[in-house]
Amino acid sequence: MARPWEQCWNRLPLEAAYNVRELGGYPTTDGGSVAYHRFLRSDALSSLTEADVEFLRGYGVRLVLDLRDPDEVVAQPDVPLGDDVRIQNVPLLAFDISRKEELAKRFAVEQPTYEFFYGMILDNHEGIGRCMRLVAEAPQDVCVLFHCAVGKDRTGVLAMLLMALAGCDKWDCVANYVPTRVNLMRHEWFAAYWDDGDPAAPLNDSPAHAMEHAWDMVQEAGGIVAYLRSCGLSYEEIEAVRAHLRG
Repeated sequence: MARPWEQCWNRLPLEAAYNVRELGGYPTTDGGSVAYHRFLRSDALSSLTEADVEFLRGYGVRLVLDLRDPDEVVAQPDVPLGDDVRIQNVPLLAFDISRKEELAKRFAVEQPTYEFFYGMILDNHEGIGRCMRLVAEAPQDVCVLFHCAVGKDRTGVLAMLLMALAGCDKWDCVANYVPTRVNLMRHEWFAAYWDDGDPAAPLNDSPAHAMEHAWDMVQEAGGIVAYLRSCGLSYEEIEAVRAHLRG
């Protein structure tokens, strides 16, 4: 029988990471469910306490996929979880997503949108393919934690792809994404940033329509298997990732 915190999809009890949650427990269209202790999505691990490290190790985390740009990694490196925990940096965007003004100039747009960013992430076939391949190669009994800076955009898109592959429907993928803003409001800097009237602050929200659009883009690409094939994965690798999700 699962302990209470194992059934908490929206926030696991860490002291210095505010957006750590399970992919486990979500129902799949064939009547099954995503396995617990296989995937955690998270914000950055740069401020973990000793208790947080102990919790994640006890949870089974042995592979960490850091989806941030290398400059972000250098500025705020993850706290090590132990010599037996592998950390892999797989950037899903080739820039620091927090620099909104710089990005607007770089891409000649007045205000970057969710659709713009999430489309760029999904277009990064090499990065998505590498993430999935690392999962396919990992032992089936380990927990994989993947994160970016706040655990919303890059992390959210990868979570959606994994859940879609497991057989979750569109609305559970959306439901997994939406709690991000609520979780992050517990963080003082995030709450202050949201309340200061900055015109870029809305991009720190996690509205349903953003993940609906990302889901629809995958369907337009032929569905999750066809999309992952376009990322260079073999059918065997795709099935290995699905097996990791289903336990």
